[in-house]
Amino acid sequence: MRSRWILSACLLTLAACASSKPAVLLVEDDKRVQGCRPIGTVSDNELDDLQKKAAKLGGNVALMTPQRTTKGGFFGMQTYTTADVYHCNYK
Repeated sequence: MRSRWILSACLLTLAACASSKPAVLLVEDDKRVQGCRPIGTVSDNELDDLQKKAAKLGGNVALMTPQRTTKGGFFGMQTYTTADVYHCNYK
């Protein structure tokens, strides 16, 4: 019985680690990305999804740009946040 409990605890810990947010820092000050390597730009209407997209590009910092509203989607106008993605070597 004890071994089942330990196995369950281990599986829950692994599941929590796998579902954690990507390690992408969202910043608004362009000084925070000085000396970093630019990778690309991402856009989404949800910050969590924006971070996931930035992580997929290989970035660890996303410099937020002004929001823009675009026409489209099921409900008409949607607000999308854009960010320039960088890879920074922080020490």
